[in-house]
Amino acid sequence: MNLFYDGQLITTSLTVTFRGNALKIDDVVVDTGSSHTVISPDILESIGVRYENGDAIYEAYGIGGSVPFYTKNMNELQIDTFIIKDVQVDVGMLPQGHNALLGLDILKEYNFVIDLDNLELQPLTRGKED
Repeated sequence: MNLFYDGQLITTSLTVTFRGNALKIDDVVVDTGSSHTVISPDILESIGVRYENGDAIYEAYGIGGSVPFYTKNMNELQIDTFIIKDVQVDVGMLPQGHNALLGLDILKEYNFVIDLDNLELQPLTRGKED
């Protein structure tokens, strides 16, 4: 899986599927400092992801302060050809210009290796099967 480096951040692309609707998201920051994968609600709104009554609201803390977020189950998250079925992602506001963060919940769970020399992201385990 190709990574991109703009001189400041390492990014990739992923596709998320929610209730049968798929969306490709570019400029996803590969963020080993984020414990969870987070996607902007502005991006996900186009495939019908919205806060629903009963969704738990949490608060995330970082260098810039705190922001509220909620968690949604996605049918699928795909990074290049690597597919993860039935995965939770956090939905919350991100700094301007950022669509999503690929966090440690995914990177560690599937033992991704970040090859900075070749700008590649490789999983050492397979995605969940149906």
